[in-house]
Amino acid sequence: MTQSAGTLDVIDIPEHCGNAPRKAVIRDFLIALCQRDIPQVQESLKDDVDWDILGPAQLQGGDDSTSWVESQPSATALHLHTVITHGTDCGADGRVTYTDGTEIAFNHVFIFAGHSKTAKIKTIRSYLVEINNRR
Repeated sequence: MTQSAGTLDVIDIPEHCGNAPRKAVIRDFLIALCQRDIPQVQESLKDDVDWDILGPAQLQGGDDSTSWVESQPSATALHLHTVITHGTDCGADGRVTYTDGTEIAFNHVFIFAGHSKTAKIKTIRSYLVEINNRR
């Protein structure tokens, strides 16, 4: 399935979110992240979120997270392959294409602050790998 979210093409959206509403939360967070939609990203995260971007950054709290999101290049496409949820633990993988042609494969592991449908993300571990020259 493909849809357009502003100028971002969102491709391969996992369907069947009905029995696992967190899948939609994760999907919407990733779209907001790629669009650099700061208010939506902030709405999804706890104020004291712990976000470990393996390698380049260890983000503590909303201000660090906002600064990192703002520093990212504009994305043109989000290919969301898999979203897996189990209680408060979730994961998603796919790839993002940026306006400069760079393509990044990602895997994000999310831990929510609780089991309620309105619980915010308290921890993220992100694995980002540039895949442009992969053969």
